[in-house]
Amino acid sequence: MTTAFILWGGGSLGAVQVGMLRALTAEGIVADMVVGASVGALNGAYYAARPDAAGVEDLAGLWLSVSGHDVYPLSAAETLRSLALDLPFHPLRGALRALGALNYTFPLNPLTITEALFGHRNYLFDNHSLGRFLERILPVERLEETRVPLSVLTAEVRSGHAVVLTRGPALRALLASTAIPGLYPTVTAEGRVLMDGGVADKTTLDHAVDAGADEVYLLAPGFSCHLPAPPSTAIAMALHGYNLLSEQRISASIRYNASRTRMHVLPPLCPVEVLPVDFAQTADIIERATRATRHWLRRHEPHPGLARPLEGDAAGHPAHPPRSGR
Repeated sequence: MTTAFILWGGGSLGAVQVGMLRALTAEGIVADMVVGASVGALNGAYYAARPDAAGVEDLAGLWLSVSGHDVYPLSAAETLRSLALDLPFHPLRGALRALGALNYTFPLNPLTITEALFGHRNYLFDNHSLGRFLERILPVERLEETRVPLSVLTAEVRSGHAVVLTRGPALRALLASTAIPGLYPTVTAEGRVLMDGGVADKTTLDHAVDAGADEVYLLAPGFSCHLPAPPSTAIAMALHGYNLLSEQRISASIRYNASRTRMHVLPPLCPVEVLPVDFAQTADIIERATRATRHWLRRHEPHPGLARPLEGDAAGHPAHPPRSGR
């Protein structure tokens, strides 16, 4: 029996997967294979390298260490907040943070943005700072060094065909899998130009089933399903729409693969009023996801008020009761 954990993207909502991993690990449910794309590839790589309770808690600690202005697109409120916090004692750092120069996810570089506007670049933000951050936190240097076999899903830019990376530098693979089209630069690996695996012609679930997984656990980050108002910035709107499309694609994949494997679809959180660029509520998201997953493992149904069934699961393909104590 080969059990796969399936993780895909969701921006800051990827913190949901940390709570799910915490609950699954506590229940003694472990993976024989991990397949990840986008932020799910980051979570999957960390889990695959350290598939135990201590590793999951360290992953949670990394999520909690990310401060809001390290990742937010620049806004007036964040600018004023950074100035107020840093300027009295660290004027240079405060000014750089306020201007977005130290933002490692959406670094504001006027030259890069200007070149993109004039058609000289096909992305708005470079990935240098993000790469340095990942290089510092990743527990392995190469994909094949993980304790549990790891597959990172990317997409070939010209064809959209899925390219699954299982060997080679972990940093390059993860930067490729998180290269959201138009926002981040593509990455060349194995002679191919790659981008975010969320747009590939196969999903992470498709690959796991094709690779022989007899049993799969889908760790859905979900999307912002209860926003009080539409996203107010271009980046927030783009990522929100991207998350909606990702969930629709995985729902279709669930329906397609329902008869091909034993499937456990962990219910994503809902309601969620957190945008995929908002890391201010990470602690609450992890805790809610932990409680919702524990409830689901006991009852095999979503936690009322905390979670909802994923659409593919709700559309006539109920998940099998999970097995515990491997």
